Amino acid sequence: MDDSWKVWVRLAFFLALALVMQSIRLVVPLPGPVNMFFIGSLLNAVMILSIWQTGSCRACIIGLILPVGAFLQGQLPLVLMIPVIALGNICYMAWAHVFRRSRTAVFAGPVLKAGILYGGTQVVLLSVALPAAAGQTLSFMMSWPQVVTGCAGIVLAGLVRRRL
Repeated sequence: MDDSWKVWVRLAFFLALALVMQSIRLVVPLPGPVNMFFIGSLLNAVMILSIWQTGSCRACIIGLILPVGAFLQGQLPLVLMIPVIALGNICYMAWAHVFRRSRTAVFAGPVLKAGILYGGTQVVLLSVALPAAAGQTLSFMMSWPQVVTGCAGIVLAGLVRRRL
């Protein structure tokens, strides 16, 4: 897609969709793990669709805004996690954009994202005094579940993209 107002309209649509999906947890009380896997997969699908449908790296703005929304909703205990998650989202989206035509290489993106999130979380936890249980929970959330939700997001985005 060329550099026009259509890109901005689509990006605004995807951002609004992502923020609504992120807010599902405020309306529908789901158990923690269900919340993490269900909403995480939906958000990853929206991020991937936004970059695939617009062809613009400006779609990464969505990956920057989503962790701010999660912090404001109380899903992140530390403000220092916002840049960590934003970096993971941007790398995930960029990877999916570059390898969008490869049915296998695109699935390395979630592993990259999980590595960034887990490593960044460990750095943040070293610099902040957080109770051990909270640190373990945060470390878990930023580890292998990110690979699962990232892969599910790519699959969902592929299914939706075929319908568009």
